[in-house]
Amino acid sequence: MKQHSTKQHDRKNYGAERHGANKVDDVIIGSVDSGIAADSADSDVSAVSRLPHIARLVCSVIGVALAAAIVWAWFPRGAAAWTNPLHEIDAPAHYYFIRKILDEGIGAATHLWPNDEYYPPLFHLLAAGLIKLAGLFGVNLSIYAAFNTVWLATSGLIWPISIQLYASYFTRRLSDSDSAVRFARSASARQAAASQHSPHSNVSARAIATSLLPAVLALIIPSLAVASACHPFQMLASGPLIAFGLATTLLPFWLYTTLRLLDAIAAREHLVKWSLLFLAVAGICMFAHPRIVFTWLLLMAPFVLTRLPWKAIAGLAIVVVLGAGAFLAYMMSSYQSDRYFNPASWFHTFVPNRTVPEALRIYFTDNIAGVQGWFMAVIVLVALAVTVVAIVRPQIFVSADSAHACTTDAVAKRSQEQFTVSETVPVGVAAESDSVTSAGHGNRRISTVRHTPHSEASRLRRDAIAIALVFFLVGLVYVCSTALTGWFPNIVAAAWYRAETRPLTMIPFSVVSLIVFAAVVLLRSSRLPDVTKIVAVIVLAALVVSCQFGNAVRSGLSDAVYSNMTIDDSQPDEQLTSTKERILRKMVGETGTDSVVVSDPLNGSMYATAMYGADMLFPIYNPKAEKNGAIYGQTERAFASGDGRELTNTVCPLSEDGDAYFLSMGAQAPSLQMFTFKQQYDTFHDQQLIDKYANDGTMKKIQDYSGMSSDAKGWALYQFNCQ
Repeated sequence: MKQHSTKQHDRKNYGAERHGANKVDDVIIGSVDSGIAADSADSDVSAVSRLPHIARLVCSVIGVALAAAIVWAWFPRGAAAWTNPLHEIDAPAHYYFIRKILDEGIGAATHLWPNDEYYPPLFHLLAAGLIKLAGLFGVNLSIYAAFNTVWLATSGLIWPISIQLYASYFTRRLSDSDSAVRFARSASARQAAASQHSPHSNVSARAIATSLLPAVLALIIPSLAVASACHPFQMLASGPLIAFGLATTLLPFWLYTTLRLLDAIAAREHLVKWSLLFLAVAGICMFAHPRIVFTWLLLMAPFVLTRLPWKAIAGLAIVVVLGAGAFLAYMMSSYQSDRYFNPASWFHTFVPNRTVPEALRIYFTDNIAGVQGWFMAVIVLVALAVTVVAIVRPQIFVSADSAHACTTDAVAKRSQEQFTVSETVPVGVAAESDSVTSAGHGNRRISTVRHTPHSEASRLRRDAIAIALVFFLVGLVYVCSTALTGWFPNIVAAAWYRAETRPLTMIPFSVVSLIVFAAVVLLRSSRLPDVTKIVAVIVLAALVVSCQFGNAVRSGLSDAVYSNMTIDDSQPDEQLTSTKERILRKMVGETGTDSVVVSDPLNGSMYATAMYGADMLFPIYNPKAEKNGAIYGQTERAFASGDGRELTNTVCPLSEDGDAYFLSMGAQAPSLQMFTFKQQYDTFHDQQLIDKYANDGTMKKIQDYSGMSSDAKGWALYQFNCQ
């Protein structure tokens, strides 16, 4: 009996051991199966998690390409655009600067102005360099073609790239916060499902779509930047203000490096790197045009005020005041005037060209006419409302997200470490720790950087305040520059020459920044459903697409530019007509390019230098009397004196070959009447003086152009009696 009992006990023990072994086997097999499923899930999630980054890069390239296509499609088509000069008030000066670099070498870049003053040379150096480069390959590239090519390259490529980079400063937060957290949440759920159920579970399609929203923004932001006529198109149609336009095109690079430098100062990391980049980009932008520093200061001052400590702000304020004092000293030494300390008398010839409501309409519509403009205004108002809410209640956009992010991290860690963390370690410790050691990664510690809801809200509020201030300040400058008079508008708009052309270029900066910032705020909020975010991006994309069609203001600028490239006699009193072109060509055939020719540049004679290399005494409309420009005033006074000997003694020494000429070619062009000091050339239209000098032998008529057109009565070329 005892023996039987012992055997029965042994059989029970064996059964229990066998049952325990089976349980262990099941656990081991289950663990292995779960591990295999988890590894498979890891590879799937890793592949899918790279999708947003890849999509963002691809969409960035496509977005820039689309914006470039829009700019290039806008540029006037036809042979005239590449064979004729652009006849606007500043165009001859830019052609003259390029020709001067070609004739005198790169050293001429330090004194491009006719009186040997400095003028920002970057654009002209690029054009002259392109001509030289083409010459190495046997291609004879004209100044006009080089001018157009540089503008197309910088406006069509550099501008979209720079604005894309600047916008990425804000859109990258989608990857750093909500988008990344939400995608990680889906990935963690995917891994948990794989370890417990099947490796074939799919990441939510909606989560994938949400994670791709930054890529969609990268696709549409460059096209949004070229939707408005304000920039880069306005700079070619007005002036053209090529140097300032190039500086504006490069400005987003400077804005981006400034913001990254502010981040580096706050984090005390990578200070050397971002300081050097900041200085390099700032130098390039100011080399393109020094006055761009005022636009940079206007756009970045709000960020400086909301981010740096008060001591740093005070130091920068002192630097700004000293810089303003130095600028005032330069102006007072270069331009003599008794009105510097009477702002109400500044720009006394300025006349507002818009009412305040018109200026505000242009500002809020981003200078887009029609239904698209009102669509833009609605989006701007919505973006402004979102920004104001972010100032008043930033927790709405960040608090729930931050809390959810921490909870999600804890759940993900528990699911990942279920079979690897020792049972002696409480789960709560792993959930609350900033780093854990995973058996799947050896002894490597995996850290998670967390931002508390309070810090996130504070950062969002500061940036929202800065964005709102930028929008207000740019609007203030624009309204003052175009619709208001008095001492206050004079001070506000003085840095931009008291006209709307340059402040217009700032509108895309404020509008695009506002819209992008508001979009990022909405898309990173966990309180909004994914469907709402997708709809918001679709609406923004619809805005961008609609602005590319029927954009009357932008297409009107294209028509105006091409009209100013076409040479005909439809307006015989304008600065460059078909008749005047033939006259200038015939004149240069007589005078050559070494004999100085005196004439009123505002009648179009200044194009003889741009087109044929003639040595015009006045190769641009305002050669300036400062520095080495005394000869211009001396010539005007000598011609007005009526003394033939004084006149020849003044003009004859100016010519390289000893011959000097005077060209009479009609009145000043109506399109050049905005020049404030146009009366200084009135003496060259005094027919009695011209006849007197012709009769007393001071000069003789050698070419008569009266028969070349019914409007050319009295037009002729005279040669001074230089003996």
